[in-house]
Amino acid sequence: MIFIKRSKESELSRTICVKTRYYRARPVNNPGHEQEIFELPLEKTALVAMHCWNIGCPDGPAIDVDFCVGAGWPQSTREAARIMAEVVRPSMDLARRVGLRIVHVETDWMDTQYPHVESRRSSAPAEMHPHQRAMLERAHGIDYMTRSPLASMRRAELVSPQGEEPLFFYSDTLDEDLRRHGIGTLIYMGFMTDMCILAAEGGARQMVARGYRCILMRDATVGVETPESYPDRLATRYGTHIFEWSLGHSTRFEQFQAAIAATRERDPS
Repeated sequence: MIFIKRSKESELSRTICVKTRYYRARPVNNPGHEQEIFELPLEKTALVAMHCWNIGCPDGPAIDVDFCVGAGWPQSTREAARIMAEVVRPSMDLARRVGLRIVHVETDWMDTQYPHVESRRSSAPAEMHPHQRAMLERAHGIDYMTRSPLASMRRAELVSPQGEEPLFFYSDTLDEDLRRHGIGTLIYMGFMTDMCILAAEGGARQMVARGYRCILMRDATVGVETPESYPDRLATRYGTHIFEWSLGHSTRFEQFQAAIAATRERDPS
C-alpha cells in the first residue's frame, strides 16, 4: 500500500512529490517495507550534505594504508568518492536549479580550515585514559589525528558550499538556521551510513529529536565497510535499516530526480 502525505502548505507552494519507504516493525511476525509519498514544499525542505571528506579524491590526501580513518578501508573510501561525483553533486545541482536549500555539516576538528564557522572545540589536548588511547590507536593508527590523512583532509571541493550555502558543526546551530528558514524536512546525503548519518552532530537522530522529518537518500551514502563486508554492503544496509526503522524514511536519487523534474515541468521558470 502507498500512502500520500500532503501538507496544508503544499496546496499553496511549489512542491516536490518524493517517493519514499520506511521499515514497518509491527506486527513483529510480519514486518516489511511500506511505501509513502510526501508532497514537500520546496521552501520548507533542505538537502543535508554530511561529512563529505576528500580523502582519496583528486583534491585531497591519498589513502594511507597504515591508517584506518575517514571511510575506513579503501573500498568504502573509493565508493564515497564515486557517490559524491555521481549522486551527491548531481543532487545539489538539481536542488540549486529549483531553489531547494542546501546545508552542509562537518566535524569541528576541521575548524582550522573553516575559521568563519562557529566552533566550540577546545585547543587543549583532550584528557584520555591510557586504555582508551590504546584502543583508538589500535583501531586507527599511532598519532592518527596528526599523521594520518585526517590531518589535512577537508570537504571535497566537488561538493563544497557554493554562494551563501551554510556549513555547520553542531546540531543546535543547524537547527537555528533551519528554523529561521522555516525548514521542516531534511533529505540526507553523505557519510557514513552506519555512524555519522545516524548519530553525529547534525545527524538524523539529533534532528528527529528536534522535530524534523528525516529522509535518507540511500544511494547517496555508504557505510564503513571492511574488505569482508563491502561486497554485500553490510554496514550500509545496517545503517539504512536503522534509519528506515526508527528515524524516518528513505528515497533514491532517481526518485528525487523525478520529483525535481516534475516540479520544473509544472513551473518551467
